[in-house]
Amino acid sequence: MKQMPGLDVLAAAEAVRGTRTAMFLGMEIASRLTDVLVAKGVLTRGEAKATLYAMAESIRDDAGGTGSEETTEAMARYLEKVGDSFKA
Repeated sequence: MKQMPGLDVLAAAEAVRGTRTAMFLGMEIASRLTDVLVAKGVLTRGEAKATLYAMAESIRDDAGGTGSEETTEAMARYLEKVGDSFKA
């Protein structure tokens, strides 16, 4: 298959995979760190929920107008789901 000048499809695909990996890693870090902070008594369950909801809102704000709103919304919903597990 002939490639268009300046278009490296394999590099673009690898960048997408890397971005997805970073997204999942970031969500897992937020979830696990919040669990640890609650377990150690640094945060109450209510504070943990509020923190995760604040993270979700912040990434929504950051993504506005960037074209990544759909992916960001999925990430935000995940953070809120984890936050909901911390019923005060």
